[in-house]
Amino acid sequence: MNHFEEPPAGAETFVPAVPPVGSTDGPPDISVIIPAYYGAGTIAGCLASVVLATQGRRSEIILVDSSGDGCGAIVREQFPQVTLILSPTRLSAGGARNAGMERARGKLLFFVDQDCQVPADWISGLERHFADPTVGGVGGSLGMLNPAARTGSAIYFLEFFRHLPNNSPPQRNPDFLLGCNCAYRADVLRAVSFPDQTLGEDVLVSHLVCQQGVDLIYDPSVEVLHTNRVGKREFLRYNMKMGSASAAYQMKLRQPRSLPFLWFPALAFLAPFIILPMIFVRVLRCRRPYLKSFLLLLPVCFVGNLVWAAAFRRRVLASRRRH
Repeated sequence: MNHFEEPPAGAETFVPAVPPVGSTDGPPDISVIIPAYYGAGTIAGCLASVVLATQGRRSEIILVDSSGDGCGAIVREQFPQVTLILSPTRLSAGGARNAGMERARGKLLFFVDQDCQVPADWISGLERHFADPTVGGVGGSLGMLNPAARTGSAIYFLEFFRHLPNNSPPQRNPDFLLGCNCAYRADVLRAVSFPDQTLGEDVLVSHLVCQQGVDLIYDPSVEVLHTNRVGKREFLRYNMKMGSASAAYQMKLRQPRSLPFLWFPALAFLAPFIILPMIFVRVLRCRRPYLKSFLLLLPVCFVGNLVWAAAFRRRVLASRRRH
C-alpha cells in the first residue's frame, strides 16, 4: 500500500497571504482538505461553501490540485486564504488527501471533494461527535446538486445509496464513511493514511481506522451536496470503474458477505436483484424527493449494475490468473 509521507516531489505549495476568513489567531484546531482533479468548473462553489462553514473557527483550508486545468489559478485569484498544493503529477484521491494531511496542522481533519458543497453547519455537525473520546472518525450523507442530470443521477443512486440523507439517528461503526464528507482525529488517521487509489480508498481507510481500536459514527443528518457526473459514456465508464474497484477492495477485506461473490464471481450478475431493492427502500426513507427520479431511472440503473457486475467478475478472474 503506497502512502504519501510528504507532498510529491516537484509539488508547489502556495501558503495563504492572508489568514483564513473568520478564523482567529493561533494554530488551527481544524483542517479542511480538498483533493482536486479537473475541478475548475466546481471549485469556486465548493470553496465558497467551505469558507462559510469555517467562519469564526481556528481553521485552515488546504487544496491539493494535480490537474493543471486552471483550478489552481481560480483558487489563487478568488480564495487567497486557501493553502494550495500543486502537484506536477496526477494524484489519486487517496494520494491527494494524504498530501494535504501532511501539510495540515489541525487536530481534526475534515475532507470534502471539489465537486461538493457543504452546509454552513457542516463543521459543527460532524465535530460534536468527537466529544466522545472513543470516536476516531465521523461522516455524513450525500445529496444531489444537479438531480436533472439523468445518467448522473443513476450513478449517484448506484454509488451512494448507503449514504442517502435521512433523519435516522447517528449510527456507530457503519460499513464506511464517504471520503467526500468525513472528519477524523489527526493522530488516528496519520497512523494509517488513505490508500493511494481513487474509488474504494474511503472504504479501506474506514476499515483501517476501526482496527486502531476506535469507533466511527455515521450521521445522515449532516448532508453535503454532490455534483453528479453527466453523459452516457461517463455512465458506462464509471460503472466499470466502480465494479473493478469493488472487487479490489473486497479481495483485500474478505468480508464474509462478499466471499460467495469472490468464490463464484458470476454471482455478481445478481447485483441488480439485490442492490436495486435496497436502493428503493433507502430512497423511501430519504428526506429528499428522489423517489420519482429513481423509479424513472430503474432501467438505467439495471444496466449500470450489469456493467458493474461484468467489471467485478473480470477483476476477480484477472486476480486469480496472476496468482
